[in-house]
Amino acid sequence: MKTKIVGILICMLFLISGATITASNVDNPPYVPNNPHPEDGAIDIGVKTHLSWLGGDPDPGDKVIYDLYFGNISDPDLMANDLDKPNYYPGVLEHNTSYYWYVVAKDENGTSTTGSEWTFTTNNCTCDPPEKPSGPTRVRNRHRYEYSTKTMNQSQNGWYYNFSWGDGNHSGWKGPYNYTERVRAEHQWEEPGIYQVQAQAKYKHGNRITEEWIITGWSDSLIVTVSTNNPNNDPPNTPDISGQMQGKPGVEYEYTFVATDPDGDDLYYNVCWEGGGSETQTYGPYLSGEVVKISHSWPKQGKYIICAKAVDVYGAEGPEGTLEVTMPYIKNDLKNQFMQRIRNRICDMLGICQGGCNLIEITGILEYDGQLFTIDETELHFGPNWYITSAITAYDYDGDGEKELIIDELLGLVGTEVTVEGHMQSDNWMSVFTINGQVYREPGQPIWASQHQWRWRHRK
Repeated sequence: MKTKIVGILICMLFLISGATITASNVDNPPYVPNNPHPEDGAIDIGVKTHLSWLGGDPDPGDKVIYDLYFGNISDPDLMANDLDKPNYYPGVLEHNTSYYWYVVAKDENGTSTTGSEWTFTTNNCTCDPPEKPSGPTRVRNRHRYEYSTKTMNQSQNGWYYNFSWGDGNHSGWKGPYNYTERVRAEHQWEEPGIYQVQAQAKYKHGNRITEEWIITGWSDSLIVTVSTNNPNNDPPNTPDISGQMQGKPGVEYEYTFVATDPDGDDLYYNVCWEGGGSETQTYGPYLSGEVVKISHSWPKQGKYIICAKAVDVYGAEGPEGTLEVTMPYIKNDLKNQFMQRIRNRICDMLGICQGGCNLIEITGILEYDGQLFTIDETELHFGPNWYITSAITAYDYDGDGEKELIIDELLGLVGTEVTVEGHMQSDNWMSVFTINGQVYREPGQPIWASQHQWRWRHRK
C-alpha cells in the first residue's frame, strides 16, 4: 500500500513539473507599442521631428525589433523594418500636413503585436529641434537626475523647452531662455525600465497682432536605463589641454579640452584659469571624447596654470590636467610696446637674438596684409623692407624655377603651408632664419651680410 502511494505521489510530481515546464516555455507576444512622440492627435509639430514610442517584451531576454509604417494617408505603407530601437527619424516632412503611423513589434520567436494608428499635423516651422538631451543614462529609480539641452542652429531669443521623460510625464514648458543658454530639468523614475528622454522647444513669431507660437519637432532620444540599484561608475580620465602658450594680456585665446569616460558618460569640465585655488568655472555637458573649445583672456601679464578636471554626469571626478601659459606684455602699455618694437627691428636687422639664440619652429599658412607676414598670430620678420625689396634671393623658396627678389619669393608662398625656424625677439615677433628647411640668413650677422645678393632695383 505504501509503495502504491509513493508511486502516485511521484507521478503527481512529474505531472506538476511537466505543467510548469510547459508553462515556462509559453512565448508571450511583445507589448503593444504605446506612448508615441509626437503624441496622437498633436498639431503644430515642426517638420524636423524624431518619432519614438515605448515597446519591449514581457518575456525576459526576448529581443524586440520594430516595423514602422508611416505616411500622409491612413493605413500607411512600411517605411522602415527591423529597427532595433523604438525611435526613428523620418527626414524633413511637408508643411501643414497630417501624418499617420503605427508600429509592429516582433520578438525573436516570431510573435508580433501591432499598435494603434497615430496621427499628428506639421506646421510651417523649418527650425531644428533641440539637441539630443544630455544626462545620466544609467540611473536608480526614485532618485532625481538632471538633464539638459539647447537649441541648434538658431539665433532668436525667448525659447521655451519641454522635456518628455518617456514614462508619460513631461517637465512642462520652461523658459524663456536665449538661444545660447542651456536649459536644465530634473526627473525621477518610479519604476525600473528603459525610457527615452526627448525635448521640444517653442518661441513666439511675428508682431503683436500676428504673434503666434512656433513649436519645433521632438529631438533625438536619449535612452535611459532605470534599475533598483545604484549604477556602477568609473571616473573619466585626465583632460588633455592645448592652445596658445604665450600671448598678450587682454587678448582672448582658444583652448581645447578633451577627456574620455570609460562608461561613455557625458562630461562636464571644471576649469580654473589661474592655477590651483583660483575660481573654478564649469562647462558642459559634452560627449565623452568630444573636442571642447573654450576661449579665455588674462587681464595682466604673468604666468598662469590652466587646471581642468572632467566630471561625469554622476559626479565622478577624474584626475587634473594642466597647461602653463605666459602673458608677457601688457596690451595697453603703448610706450613699452613702441620701445620693444624699435629694439626688435634693430636686433632683427643685425641678426641679434635677444635673451640668447633659442630657435623655435612654426608651421602654418603664410599670410600677408600688405605690411606684415604672419603665421597665425606670429609676426615673421625677414629684415627691413628696403632690404627684402632690393635683394635677390639665394634660393628659390616658392619653387617657381626662378630666383627673384626676396619679397616676390615670399609673396609666392602666401596662402601655402610654410615651416619657418627663428628666434622670438618678443611676444609674437620672430626673426626668421630658415624657410621650409632652407637657410634664409644666419643668426648673429647683419641681414646684408647673408648669402643673398643685395642690389637696388634699377641695377642689373
